[in-house]
Amino acid sequence: MPDKSSVVIYGPQGCGKTRNAKLLAKHFELKKIHDNWFIGDYVDKNNTLILTNETPEDVRVTTRRLWISFDAAMKATGKS
Repeated sequence: MPDKSSVVIYGPQGCGKTRNAKLLAKHFELKKIHDNWFIGDYVDKNNTLILTNETPEDVRVTTRRLWISFDAAMKATGKS
């Protein structure tokens, strides 16, 4: 089975990204979690839930990774 692409969850500090990381990773069927990502940090491009305070507007989004707000991600899990 090929690796899945990473998913980036963004939101302000203290919104609950880290607290809900395992739930989000399970929902998106991702094996790894990279918390507190900043522009320029290395991150695995496959099977990784990436949590960040950065927004798509802050980053030149040139990858095929899915960027989703924390609120939208939590709604997708049904736990919002």
